[in-house]
Amino acid sequence: MSSNPLARARRWLPSRLPFYYGWVMLPIAMLGIMATSPGQTFVVSVFNPSFREELGLSHSQLTSAYMAGTFLAALAQPYVGRLVDRFGNRRLMAAVVLAFGLACLFTSRTSSLLMLFAAFLLLRMLGQGALSLVSSNTVAMWFQQRLGTVSGFMSVGFSVAIALLPPGILVLIQEYGWRNAYVILGVAVWVSMFPLLAFLYHNHPADVGQRLDGVQILPENLGLPVEGTAGSVAPDFDLREARRSRSYWIMVSASAAWGMIATGVYFNIIPLFAESGHSEAAAAATFTLLSITMGAAQISGGYIADRVPLNWLASASMTFLSIGVVVLINLESIGIWQLYPVFFGLGQGLIGVVGSTVWVRYYGRKHLGKIRGSIFTFTIAGTSLGPFVMGVTFDRFGSYRASLLIFLLLLIPIALAALLATPPKKPAAPGPA
Repeated sequence: MSSNPLARARRWLPSRLPFYYGWVMLPIAMLGIMATSPGQTFVVSVFNPSFREELGLSHSQLTSAYMAGTFLAALAQPYVGRLVDRFGNRRLMAAVVLAFGLACLFTSRTSSLLMLFAAFLLLRMLGQGALSLVSSNTVAMWFQQRLGTVSGFMSVGFSVAIALLPPGILVLIQEYGWRNAYVILGVAVWVSMFPLLAFLYHNHPADVGQRLDGVQILPENLGLPVEGTAGSVAPDFDLREARRSRSYWIMVSASAAWGMIATGVYFNIIPLFAESGHSEAAAAATFTLLSITMGAAQISGGYIADRVPLNWLASASMTFLSIGVVVLINLESIGIWQLYPVFFGLGQGLIGVVGSTVWVRYYGRKHLGKIRGSIFTFTIAGTSLGPFVMGVTFDRFGSYRASLLIFLLLLIPIALAALLATPPKKPAAPGPA
């Protein structure tokens, strides 16, 4: 037996709990998702007025720096995925948390457009990208049959962050200044995550003498599962094999479109509402209503994801986002702005559940880090384009309507194609010569 006190402490709790240790890992993953907030658009947007005023930037300079930093951040995600597969979730999460906290401190010292670009690159690469990837991977390593339900609860952490953090951060900026506010965020990431990683986090059920889902999954106990639901135990695809499947590219398109459209709308929500005659207060209130609807969709969607094919849920999510965009296009004539966050919340909640479950259920766990890393590349690249597309079309046409129409024309075909994103078949191994 190891004489390492930390190793003994880490083994002590799992051996004495009367329930599956995966239920301890779930809130850790949820907190990890919440800890990505300093690198998410809904937090960065609160700092944007301070960045512009302090650094003397135009809107175009700010959005261009954000786009370039986010796009380059996307390119790093496949390498993050490979590191996850090589070193495990725990080691990589510890390294990412350390680096992400330092990125927040670097952001607090920003004094030029070039430094701001570097700050956006680090925040998006480490927060929205790497920490989100590892947190999502965490529950996939502990659950199969209940993965949809568990992923739904994990994703609620993001909804809670959207609801609570923007107004809280605004108070921090008003009381202590924007630079100290980012310092506080970085320290908060460290304080919240390092103790959990040191004492409670384990990579796999086998590390604590348990099995996936807390029981031994035998084929005779699974019955006849519906494809793409909890009972489907996927063979292990490598990244090359996954990319050869139709479902990979359809789901990638859905994820990238969601990232682009949601980020673009959130980044420009105040001027977009003003264009339609609605107040800043109404625009800010959309985040609260959106987070409530998203949380409800994540919980209910997680339950549904354990019982129905995931391609149906993906199609439904794109349909809800499409309706939300239609509401925004006609916001001035409709007048009921509350419809937008309701439909966007439903769509974003469901696509979040799909993204947390579909890759492990379709492609297995062996190469999950690499596969997820490739997905995050497209998703984060999409988020870099959203604000830029809306800014360029606004400058060209003097309205956000053109960009919203572009978004709608992207979403409708993807909603239809998602129905074809069924579980792939493992390519047959070549026979003996």
